Amino acid sequence: MRKEDFYGVYDYGDALHPGASLKIERSVTMDLDAPDLTPFTNTGIKELERLRKISTAAEQEIFESLNIPLAKWERQAALTKLLDRAIDYLKTPEIEHTGNKWVKDRYADEKISNRVYQMSVNVYEDSTYDRQTQQRIPTAWYVTWDVGVHTPKQGWGKAIAGQRQKRYTDKDAALKYIEGRKKAYAHLFTEISPPIPQEYAEHFKVNGVLLPGYTIEGQEPITTNRTAIEVLNELSGGAFALQEKKPSVLGKLAANKEDMKTAPSGGAKKKEEPAL
Repeated sequence: MRKEDFYGVYDYGDALHPGASLKIERSVTMDLDAPDLTPFTNTGIKELERLRKISTAAEQEIFESLNIPLAKWERQAALTKLLDRAIDYLKTPEIEHTGNKWVKDRYADEKISNRVYQMSVNVYEDSTYDRQTQQRIPTAWYVTWDVGVHTPKQGWGKAIAGQRQKRYTDKDAALKYIEGRKKAYAHLFTEISPPIPQEYAEHFKVNGVLLPGYTIEGQEPITTNRTAIEVLNELSGGAFALQEKKPSVLGKLAANKEDMKTAPSGGAKKKEEPAL
């Protein structure tokens, strides 16, 4: 609690979350014996109620006047949020991929990917134990494959096609089926960054902006020559105008000392002797 002359104030609820929320909370307390109420008890109740209306009206006026600085904060917070979104966009990592090559993966027997698509294949071999030969004999092969959107956005992966646990009793037939699936989707893996179909565009946007290096089918890339500071100045009425700070006197002195240290020692000129 913060102590003032005749009252106390609790302000523990104050909180600022830049670009998100602002909270100002005040609670006023007062000791029972301070200040002295005797002058008030000698005043009629109607007069006290009239004075109270004056005080509450003044409170209301002060409260309403707070809307002006709060409105300024709202706009400033919106600019902070705008910057946060741009930073979030630029911090989105580049997606890792196999460069359109089939490779073995820790989660798949084979996997291929680029900046937009990925495909994986798994084959599980089932077997039974033969007591006579004391060996395990393969009895079936289960094929699982899937094709999906390969996006750097966490939680935005999307399945396009696939099959789970397709059973074969002939291994060659299972492998032939896998090769057929690979050929069926080979057209997705001819470019490192193929154009994105419209239906998957949002999977490659962060805060409404397409990530760098991507294109969307049927859309021209959006370009601009405007800078962040230009937009911020426009939205803030010039409050973000950059002003170069003038060097302080101490800064100038320090710079002069550094120049003297780095100056060549043998460069001093000799005094010219007077002509005879």
